[in-house]
Amino acid sequence: MRIETAITPIRSFYLPSGRVIVSRTNDGSLIESTEMRDVSVQGKEHEEVRNSLDPEVIWKHLVPTEEKWLLTVSTQKGCSYKCRFCDVSRLKFNGNLTKNEIVEQIVMLVESTPELKTVGTKKAKIGFARMGEPKHNLQNVLETMRLLPVMSWLNNWPIEWLPCFNTIVPTKIVYDDKVIDWYDALMKVLDVKDYFDGNLHLQISCNSTDENKRKWLFGGADVAPLEDIIGAFKFKEIKGRTITLNFIAMKHVEVSVEKLLNFGLTPDKFAVKLISMNRTNASTENDLETEFDYQHIERMEKLKEEFKRVGVPVVVDATAKCEGAGLCCGQTIETFWPKEK
Repeated sequence: MRIETAITPIRSFYLPSGRVIVSRTNDGSLIESTEMRDVSVQGKEHEEVRNSLDPEVIWKHLVPTEEKWLLTVSTQKGCSYKCRFCDVSRLKFNGNLTKNEIVEQIVMLVESTPELKTVGTKKAKIGFARMGEPKHNLQNVLETMRLLPVMSWLNNWPIEWLPCFNTIVPTKIVYDDKVIDWYDALMKVLDVKDYFDGNLHLQISCNSTDENKRKWLFGGADVAPLEDIIGAFKFKEIKGRTITLNFIAMKHVEVSVEKLLNFGLTPDKFAVKLISMNRTNASTENDLETEFDYQHIERMEKLKEEFKRVGVPVVVDATAKCEGAGLCCGQTIETFWPKEK
């Protein structure tokens, strides 16, 4: 699929499981895109991975690309929010990316990953959340999602796409030159979910069930309350994948199963993901510390079991030792191009 050049890749940074690519847009802004592979850990292998500093241990346990491939693209040039755990908040905000700038990130990631054009993948989970809040570029993001199967067909890519829309759910956004509220925006995402026959992952960044703390973590952003968000799906049919509530599990930050149940959380419509917080410049500055990582994953067992007892599907996602290489969202730009913040 040929489009006018909108971005120029200028540097790659590597982890044992993938890489972060920094590109420059035509107006000089810097953005990040990533491509990664999952690390498969079971039983004794789990211990091996979490205790190792050796990249070869990670490579040995990577999920084959043909089974699953993870990529993220930026939707904005920086981000208008000042989340206290994210280093994108420390960069200058230069507005929304165009649809071509988003699409070209995808093309660049596929074209620079040889096996994606040959063996392909059964599941390319693409997150529109590396830099920026996708709801503030809603029209371009949703149009790009709809283009994914077309791009595979036109380019003969053997790729099955799983779009992932991750949002903090701002209360007001602009769509088609009109201001719409958070509920209407979520329903537009569900429309695209139907387009993919339910095979679209809608993830809500929650991080705390204490609304005051939640708002503080998002840098004072005006976000919809969790009770309202959960209630919005009460009478909605959720086809395919359930809605995922994401919690970056931090010390001294409330995550209450009881509150979520009172808000209307049900296992037929929702799942929960518990994520370890990577150390960032922003989190250090704001005295935030993760509740668990691969070294202390047992700290999450109690909370995980609370969700499981009430039937709510729960996934725990931790970062291996040698994956903590300072390549979180925004860090490569802040570290290597500090004058362009």
